[in-house]
Amino acid sequence: MDARDRMSGCTSGQEPQEILDAPDAPPEEAGFYADLARRLREAHRRAAALDEDVRIPVIRRLLIITEAVKRDPERASGRLDQMLAELESGAFDPPTR
Repeated sequence: MDARDRMSGCTSGQEPQEILDAPDAPPEEAGFYADLARRLREAHRRAAALDEDVRIPVIRRLLIITEAVKRDPERASGRLDQMLAELESGAFDPPTR
């Protein structure tokens, strides 16, 4: 396995896009996962721009959603949509002690 394969997670010598376009995955499913990955990247990008006292709990929540994608992608997608809406509206406030 060369360095490029390790970075992309490919172990079969295939390009990452080839794996997404695998014949055993229906096209709509591959599109769903590509969109989900794009939205997760966007959420992480937005979270990284937050103040530290807000950023840490937001990133923890994103990690939980990312983990949930492995078990129930549709439900995790809904949770991600809700979180993106909250990020958009500025609903995350610094915690009070």
